[in-house]
Amino acid sequence: MKRILGLGILLLSCSAALLAAKNSQTFYVAEDIRAGKTLIPRGICEVTWSEPTGSQVLLTIKTEDRKTITIPARMVEGRQERTGVVTSVVDGVTYLKELHTKDAKFVVEHPSNAPR
Repeated sequence: MKRILGLGILLLSCSAALLAAKNSQTFYVAEDIRAGKTLIPRGICEVTWSEPTGSQVLLTIKTEDRKTITIPARMVEGRQERTGVVTSVVDGVTYLKELHTKDAKFVVEHPSNAPR
């Protein structure tokens, strides 16, 4: 009985890890960028996202220096040709505009995305 219980717990923990991996992506930031007022330093980052509420999600970005940043975004599901970040420069400051994963893109909503 203990073996069956142990096997069940092992299977549950493996499925939880696989489910968590489904909602994560590693990406490289070539230069310091801002997400709203928060600075994301250059380097390798890992992003995870919450289950969508409508099209809204929370992105949690972990940087190489173990800093954690949480930002709201709009999720657009669909296969993407490339993964990575899309940035825009406003008044000399580089902002995170979109994050592309293989199955979705996330549009970061902050004032720098508004058309001028």
